[in-house]
Amino acid sequence: MPFLLFQVPYLGNGMAIGLNAVIHVIISHGVAIGFTAMIVVAEYLGVRKGWPGWEEQAARMLKPAAIIITGVGAVTGVGIWFTTSALNARGIGSMLRVFFWPWFIEWLVFTLEVAAILVYYFKWDAWAGERRKYRISFGAAYVALACVSAFLITGILGFMLTSDGWPWSRSFVQAFFNPSFPAQLLLRLGLSFTLGSLFALAFVSFARLEPGHRRQALRVYGRIMLAAGVLSALFGVWYFAVVPSRFKTHAVFSVLTSHFSQRPHLFWWANGAAFLLLAGAVVAALAGARRAARVLVIPAVIAAAALTAEYERVREFIRGPYILPGYMYSNQVLLTEEAYFRDKGLLDNSPWFGLAGRAGDKTLEAVYLFKQNCSSCHTIGGLNDIVDRVRGRSLDGVYVIIGRTHEMVPFMAPFSGTDEERHALASFIYDMATGKTPVRTFYLPFPPGRDGKR
Repeated sequence: MPFLLFQVPYLGNGMAIGLNAVIHVIISHGVAIGFTAMIVVAEYLGVRKGWPGWEEQAARMLKPAAIIITGVGAVTGVGIWFTTSALNARGIGSMLRVFFWPWFIEWLVFTLEVAAILVYYFKWDAWAGERRKYRISFGAAYVALACVSAFLITGILGFMLTSDGWPWSRSFVQAFFNPSFPAQLLLRLGLSFTLGSLFALAFVSFARLEPGHRRQALRVYGRIMLAAGVLSALFGVWYFAVVPSRFKTHAVFSVLTSHFSQRPHLFWWANGAAFLLLAGAVVAALAGARRAARVLVIPAVIAAAALTAEYERVREFIRGPYILPGYMYSNQVLLTEEAYFRDKGLLDNSPWFGLAGRAGDKTLEAVYLFKQNCSSCHTIGGLNDIVDRVRGRSLDGVYVIIGRTHEMVPFMAPFSGTDEERHALASFIYDMATGKTPVRTFYLPFPPGRDGKR
């Protein structure tokens, strides 16, 4: 393979990428789009409608928004590039070749977003008096800019699930405007305003505000959250309808994993409880009930964050065994390469492994085979531990599982390598499961050879 392979200890590669991405999505959607839009709404009501207290509230909401967007949001955005480039280099490289211009334009838009939110914050007091109308226009322009960023990214994310005919046509237009693009874009925008209005409810529930203004603010944001939530649900149904049928069957398992997969009712109970919390927060807001809102809004924020993480998890998981359906498996092996590696061997056709100069080191060979074939989803000694999966099985059983799992578990990529390499990986995993090889051996930069040297 043309890229170095890394393994994140304990968390695993997929979880390391996913955790950073979920935090970024909550900020980029819920704060950069949704919460900032609620600031613009507050300023509009204060300046254009003349409602007392709203303009001051908008100013107080802007400071935490600016800090979160330019601090955590910007860092996690860069973190997505860092983690994917290190842990999924071939996949992100292939995506860049398809979507260079949308990504380049999105980078420019993101830079403008950061500059705009800083201008919006630092020029707030300067745009006073008759110039307050400029603040409203500038705030609305910032929200529109953030929506443009969502537009550009959604085409790319949709492609990763519904690549349509691109593997054969290689058409950029077909790739970007893929079947799930419109539904996912509207769903993401709906979720943005749902999260943003919920965050605004949290702010007005706990901020020091005049009681009459607080009740008014709760009702305004409650109405927005209700409308955005209903639209998000409708867009979610549309989105799930265009997801290929073979991927839909993985949805519940992607959340419950193998530990709870035999208890699907947990999925529905947990999601039902989350939606009830959100509905409760909306009802309390519409009633202008501060105490009830205070009790419900924080659990509702946690539930909303969990639902966002669940959506991202499902979207990423169900496209297995692919990174790019019809083109690349989740282990970064092209569909057209798998048969070649099975015949000619993975190790002999992996440049970086050859450059390491450790051919013949059975431990290092097995580590490389695991990293290439399994590490996108599994760890050794951490989350989704492959050793736990095979513990108690015979060596022959492990060998059979490695070669046949993709037939039994449709979201797993097939093993790439010769029969000899399959035996080598099976022996390595079996030895760790039986305690013959310490688990820590896997994380050594260069596992010891027969002479004990590294």
